Amino acid sequence: MLDYKLLDALQAVLAEGSFEKAARVLCITPSAVSQRIRQLEERFGQMLLVRSTPVRATAAGHRLLRHVRQVGVLEGELESELTEEAGDGWMTLPIAVNADSLASWFLDAVTDVVLRERLLMQMTLDDEGHTLSLLKNGDVIGCVTSADTPPTGCVSERLGVMRYRCIATPDFAARYFADGVDRRQFTRAPAVIFNRRDTMHLGFLESRYGIGPGDFPHSIVPSVPSLLDVVCAGIGYGLTPELQVASLLASGELVDLLPDVPPQVTLHWHCWALQAPRLARFSGALVAEARARLVP
Repeated sequence: MLDYKLLDALQAVLAEGSFEKAARVLCITPSAVSQRIRQLEERFGQMLLVRSTPVRATAAGHRLLRHVRQVGVLEGELESELTEEAGDGWMTLPIAVNADSLASWFLDAVTDVVLRERLLMQMTLDDEGHTLSLLKNGDVIGCVTSADTPPTGCVSERLGVMRYRCIATPDFAARYFADGVDRRQFTRAPAVIFNRRDTMHLGFLESRYGIGPGDFPHSIVPSVPSLLDVVCAGIGYGLTPELQVASLLASGELVDLLPDVPPQVTLHWHCWALQAPRLARFSGALVAEARARLVP
């Protein structure tokens, strides 16, 4: 049986970034915090923390931290069920979602279950290729990701395919792509990307045209709605979810530079295998609604 007094110390050190700050949170001395961490490390026979500034978890520390958070969620759910107002309490749900999903289909898919189950979503936004690391580290209990293999202790459900459109204004397309769409045009036309690790845009150019991150001009706009605004202003072309721009393409305000071969990504939902009932119901609703909205 694990001593949760020791695990609380581990969680506090990682949350606060130092033994001294963790001691203030726990109302004990830094020496006592250090002793509890040392007891844990002796129990498991390996280092759980990297004594840096700020303190970081080792791989084993991340696995242990994930366990602590899983237990915390289950205990919170049990406490709610055993009170007189069982089921009326709020449940915090830390999840990781890629920004494109949040801007296009995610909220429509989860709104009903969030309201029904009284869930408080704590969302972390990251690229669909990087949200999985947050689940592996124990920072979230579920994530939308392009990775198809879940971490140990987690389960996975395929959500569907999110199709993108390579869009620009008609004037921009006439200026930069009048002679067709090929590698030369993409090395000259200014792009609008989400951030420097925008795997959708960077992977698209690399896989189809052999264009690296430093081989094309680009603006960085770390907001999906604002990225679309920048494209609509004629400043550059960009990749945006088809669900987000269908009406703009239909009206002719924007044009699709690659209508026959749209980029796409397959999305998955990974979450803890050990789930509180409300997390299980959230996952079930999310998967069902996502499959109704995304391309099979």
